[in-house]
Amino acid sequence: MSQVLSQSEVDALLSAVSDNRVDADDDGGDEGLQSGVVQYDLANQDRIIRGRMPTLDIIHDRFIRLFRVTLSNSLRKMANLSVNSTGPLKFSEFMNSLPLPSCLNILRLDPLRGAAVMVIESKLLYALVDSFFGGNDVPYTKIEGKDFTQIEIKIARRVVLSAIDDLEKAWEPVYPLKIGYSRTEINPQFVAVVPPSDVVIATTFDVELEKVSGTIKIVIPYSTLEPIKSKLSVGFQSEQLEVDFIWINRVKEQIMQTTANLVVKLGEANIQLRDIMNLEIGDIIQLDTDATMPLDVLVEGVPKFKGIPGLLKGNRAIRVTESMFDL
Repeated sequence: MSQVLSQSEVDALLSAVSDNRVDADDDGGDEGLQSGVVQYDLANQDRIIRGRMPTLDIIHDRFIRLFRVTLSNSLRKMANLSVNSTGPLKFSEFMNSLPLPSCLNILRLDPLRGAAVMVIESKLLYALVDSFFGGNDVPYTKIEGKDFTQIEIKIARRVVLSAIDDLEKAWEPVYPLKIGYSRTEINPQFVAVVPPSDVVIATTFDVELEKVSGTIKIVIPYSTLEPIKSKLSVGFQSEQLEVDFIWINRVKEQIMQTTANLVVKLGEANIQLRDIMNLEIGDIIQLDTDATMPLDVLVEGVPKFKGIPGLLKGNRAIRVTESMFDL
């Protein structure tokens, strides 16, 4: 023992043993062993997610910038969006947190396997419907237990399709996705994109209108993102996610100033070494090229053009008639 007991503690321990309140043979080893053992269930083991996915945060930031403009233009009033939270959790936990009814929209993520879910909060959907029809975006006071009408579902689909376009643009620089709208469900029990024990990446976006605020949630199964995890976990990613035309033009200018060797191949001839040794001034070497056919123009030894030889201001020249670039 690393700690010495005092006399009063020794007396208390002996008194407890004599009264059979403590088993003298029990040294507490079994209890300590049991407290340190965690049961391992191979059939229901949570997936361990290691490392963050910073590129996914950049994709979400780009999405809210794009969708803020799209939603504001559609409503003809200012709408503000922000990322509330992003993190992994079990699919069953997420579904149990949803109220009834909920506007759950199933999305396909081609070419990735699996489906995503976009959830529009009920009070936000009612406010959007009110705004689209010229109202002042004040939601209903009692939402629980109220089913969505066909008009409300169509408005929800319109909002989702607009969000899909912006979501595709946000993903394009990292991994181009073709996102398709599948269907809309009201009851969370009918949305089984993955088993309840599977892990999903849930992102909550806060949407603020003039008089009401709500949330839009995008849920993507972790198994769907796992094949491209390396693209989402890179340590550095440009926040702009746009083509840098300034850099491209600068590189293009430098390339245009580069010098290159240009050679015109007149033709070839196979002759014996004996004939070469016997050559005299005025002898003619027959080439394998027809005088009327275009000649190959080589750039650094690589055929790139065809042209016809001639004279220009007293100098030998060639007129390019054909390009041999592989387009």
